[in-house]
Amino acid sequence: MLNFFNNKYPYTDFHELNLDWLLESYQEIVDNVQSLLDWRVSHTAEYEEAMRRLSAVENEIDTFEQRIEAEFARLQREQQEAFNNLVADTRAELDALKKEMRAEMQAMKNEFELLKKELHQELLNIKVYLNQEIARLYNVVEANNDYIMQYVEETLQYFIDHFVHIFTVWNPVRGERTGLQTAINDLYDFARYYALTAFQYDSLGLTASEYDAYELTALEYDQRGYILLGYPDENWYMISPFTGQNTKVKTIVYELSELHKNDLTATEYDALELDADTYDAYELSAYDYDWNGKALLTA
Repeated sequence: MLNFFNNKYPYTDFHELNLDWLLESYQEIVDNVQSLLDWRVSHTAEYEEAMRRLSAVENEIDTFEQRIEAEFARLQREQQEAFNNLVADTRAELDALKKEMRAEMQAMKNEFELLKKELHQELLNIKVYLNQEIARLYNVVEANNDYIMQYVEETLQYFIDHFVHIFTVWNPVRGERTGLQTAINDLYDFARYYALTAFQYDSLGLTASEYDAYELTALEYDQRGYILLGYPDENWYMISPFTGQNTKVKTIVYELSELHKNDLTATEYDALELDADTYDAYELSAYDYDWNGKALLTA
């Protein structure tokens, strides 16, 4: 307002203004206010129309959002329903498959049980048959008939020829599957590592009396004759420094040890006439007695 007056009437003192000017200014102000009121009235309708349109647009937006939400909910329900149907169908198929597998497993179990019973019965039959045959053979043996004994031997040989070789086992000597009899023979041959060959036995030149003096059993001869009969092997024999002949190593060791012993013979010990208390008083160890008995024991 101050700027208005200063711009139109360049006075610095308001007391110089007259009443006409005031009235004129007041009227101008009233006119301006009236113009503003008219402008407001004329634009209120436009504002209300704009607000009405804005409200309609908002209603359309709300309606569209509701339709979108309803459509989304419908699609979600349909997808959920489809998923539930898929899960139900899958579960039904799995249940059917499980039922079918259980039925097949039960059928297999029944077949296995039946087969086990049949095998068990077959084994019992075989056992009964073998027991009967053994009893029959035993009776035949008891009869002590040469003809029957020959028949038994032929029957056993037939069994060996036709049945024993049917059974195969893992042969640890050959490293492969062989007949049971072959595996047994190989294992026994392995136990006969120190057996003598016919040539080696002949080279010993033993008479019947010399052989009998060894008092060997058939098993000892069959398995360890090479060692027990003293076959001259470099692993067990050496040239004796006393006789110049092949002699067992242990014999030479004993002979060498005797050179270093200062021991008593039985006759020399008896000559000392020691009683038990006197002998105990020496407190000799077995080593002292064997190696230095002659020096440590005195009458």
